Amino acid sequence: MVSLTIGYVSGIIAAAVFVVQFLFPNMLIIVLIGWLKSEHSLVTWSVVERNLLSSNWPLFLGADSAAGTGVDRRIRLLTWLKPLAMGVVAVAAVVTPLGLYDDIAPSKEPQPVPFVYMADAGPMGYGTPPRSDLGFTRICGATLPVQCPGTTVAITYSGNDTYMEANITNDDYDMRIPRELAELYQSGLAQQPQSVSSFFDIQSRQYSFQTQQGALGTPGATSGGDKYIVDAFRYLMNMVLNDAIEPIEGLVVDTVTGGVGFRNHTVPAPGGATLGAEWTEDLLWIEPETACVDTNVSVEFSITSNGLYSNELANISLVDNGGFANLVPKYPRVNVTNSQVDPDLQGRAYKAAWMVNAYTMMVMNLTRPNPNAFGYLNSKVGNKYPVTSDQTMGVRLNGIYITSSWFSLLDPDAYLSNYTLADVPAANYSNPWGITAYNYSDIALICSGAGAKDLANLTNIHVACGLVFGAARRLDGSKSLVLEPDTWWTQPVYSCASAMKASIKQVRFRYNATELTGDTLKALTVTNVTDKMYPDQKSMPLWGVESPALELADVPQLWGLISPEREDSVNLSTIRSPRLYLPGFAGVLTGTSPGQENLPAADGLTDVLAGVYQGSSSTGDMADYTGTANMAMYARWRDLSSSATTMKKIPNFIWTDLAANMLIGTRSWISGSDLPGNLQKRDGVGNNNNTATKEHQATVPVTLYERRIRYHWTFAIPAFMALALFLLVLSATVIAMLSRRGVPEKVRHYLHHLSSGRLLGILQYPDERGSLAPTKEWIARVGTKPGDLNKCARDSDVDLAASPSNYQHHGMIMPEKQDSVADTSEVRPDGKEETDDHGSRGGYMRVPNNAGESCDDRREM
Repeated sequence: MVSLTIGYVSGIIAAAVFVVQFLFPNMLIIVLIGWLKSEHSLVTWSVVERNLLSSNWPLFLGADSAAGTGVDRRIRLLTWLKPLAMGVVAVAAVVTPLGLYDDIAPSKEPQPVPFVYMADAGPMGYGTPPRSDLGFTRICGATLPVQCPGTTVAITYSGNDTYMEANITNDDYDMRIPRELAELYQSGLAQQPQSVSSFFDIQSRQYSFQTQQGALGTPGATSGGDKYIVDAFRYLMNMVLNDAIEPIEGLVVDTVTGGVGFRNHTVPAPGGATLGAEWTEDLLWIEPETACVDTNVSVEFSITSNGLYSNELANISLVDNGGFANLVPKYPRVNVTNSQVDPDLQGRAYKAAWMVNAYTMMVMNLTRPNPNAFGYLNSKVGNKYPVTSDQTMGVRLNGIYITSSWFSLLDPDAYLSNYTLADVPAANYSNPWGITAYNYSDIALICSGAGAKDLANLTNIHVACGLVFGAARRLDGSKSLVLEPDTWWTQPVYSCASAMKASIKQVRFRYNATELTGDTLKALTVTNVTDKMYPDQKSMPLWGVESPALELADVPQLWGLISPEREDSVNLSTIRSPRLYLPGFAGVLTGTSPGQENLPAADGLTDVLAGVYQGSSSTGDMADYTGTANMAMYARWRDLSSSATTMKKIPNFIWTDLAANMLIGTRSWISGSDLPGNLQKRDGVGNNNNTATKEHQATVPVTLYERRIRYHWTFAIPAFMALALFLLVLSATVIAMLSRRGVPEKVRHYLHHLSSGRLLGILQYPDERGSLAPTKEWIARVGTKPGDLNKCARDSDVDLAASPSNYQHHGMIMPEKQDSVADTSEVRPDGKEETDDHGSRGGYMRVPNNAGESCDDRREM
């Protein structure tokens, strides 16, 4: 069904007007004829003639005024040009408006619009508690407390070779962030737009409180000690399958490629963007980066006849797809010393896969570690090695399995009961080299590139690694989601390594409040996210990472955008780059207990990355990312498990979902640039961070959408044709007037000569003078006299006027002859007409006087 537009409505109206314009004058002629009598004044007959000839009735009835035979060719051409032109104009009048349409288009120039905070009415909104002013806290030390960078806490240590203890003076361990560090790690915001967040604009979505005796200086402290915030995790909403870039409370979440942007959402104030608006913001963006390597070892199994009811899988085996038979005997090397430039995640994942395959082969005695390492490789591509589900923990029928336990491919310490051995005797591998799960523990450290005892600096970035058993798919290649008994299935196994990187991205927002969305966050959409481009290295942001000469396990590192003037600050390493790979170490994500401090941009991100590879929670405090309980997720994981290139998206999507539930951004256009609350004081400096009153509105330049009338030019073709005809006729008119062949005097001349009232007056009143006099004079003399169409001239012969083409008397008053016959000698033609096609030569037609006879009687004669 075609919807009506402003153009269609205009066209319909134009068509209706045309029909009315066509019918109305022709219908009036019918009414006019109905009122006519045989006798009216002579001027009345002239008016009647004008109406008749201006209508379409001569054409309908084939009257002589519409004839073509015997008519001068030029006259005939011009006569038919009029209806042709009017037809084109009529078509143009109807068709031309059809090209009009109403459009909502962006304004040409940005316009300032006030912005206000917009809360999220969805789960992420009402599941997020209000923000607290208590600020950030940090505890340093893995086993014993140590002095955090920038603090002045006094700690003494005592003990011996087997025992150590730490004594804190007055039990006063000040966990607050020093003001100078807070200023340092957000000093680079001065070179960035207001929308870019800092380390201290990232908060934990959930939090809890702890108390401590000491000098936290918390307002409203109780006798039990000062209150401070610790981070926490509570799962709110699964966004993995959304496949969208969407705003939620405090974040922009990208489940298309993975990543989150930090933004406390503000939108145009009500009435500020009636038809919508668009604008671009620079946002601090953190995203995972993952590389996966196929181990070229898959897990194969079948569903037994009653396997759908018992979850029992049969004929489980490891299939050598080249991971064993084609193992490169050379130990792989990975350079982790330049990780900010190239973290080499692919190399890390490959090295982990190589070690898993090598250890697994040693357990099955397919090769040896020494002497002459890899002196034999007793496997061929396609070989199958029976295992049990206790040995290969990742075997799954309806989901994926992600783990940081590298021995999950073949656990050398798995318990095999007598029942199991009787059922699968070939699964009892000899393991002549005594490989245990402890041997596999090195893989996590080697893949990460840094451990607890390594220094916290710019180079030792946080990398998490693990094995991923892909979603099972039918061995026959079918993509059926139906689980059938007696069918064979296969699972690929990948080694993956993931890191996190911070960057500044340009995010294009569109706000359009409709009846469906209302003035809610649903009206805010993200149309595009792109990497910010820099013309040269000097224009790139300067990133800084805390490097305090402490071990990774002892200090959660600060990081952020640094002002160039503070590049040489103490305990600071910097890099000028479009992105920063984030530092960190280890981490664990749990929803059962809160953390020990409040530093979400360090601990929170570390825990999120660790949570990707720590597998499903047995306590049910996290989402199920395996796909076991969600067939849609299983189907997506199955498709992404088909290759290492697509498999890397799965850890990225899981990281994104965990980060969305864990973190929140607090910076917005109206948040100002205040330091975080509850900082350590400096000498002579108070602790009031609110240097300016926080505004509840800010003016932001946006591209407003406006209502505009647009046109499809195809519909203008008839109008252009009409314009061409008009210009042609206009040119001919100008030429005729300049040549004095077409001037108003000549028009008046022909109007008087061809007037039916004047001709009738000559016939019926031949004695009256001035038949060609001006209109007012003629009306006064003759025009008001009655003219009867049923009567002819009352007198004898009457000389009619000569050919008007030779008439030059301006007043058109001819002198009279005797016997009341007009003297026309002065206008007698003495040659031919201007053209032979005009008919007879110039002269006079004698009209006999048959007084008393009617015109009808004469026709009978």
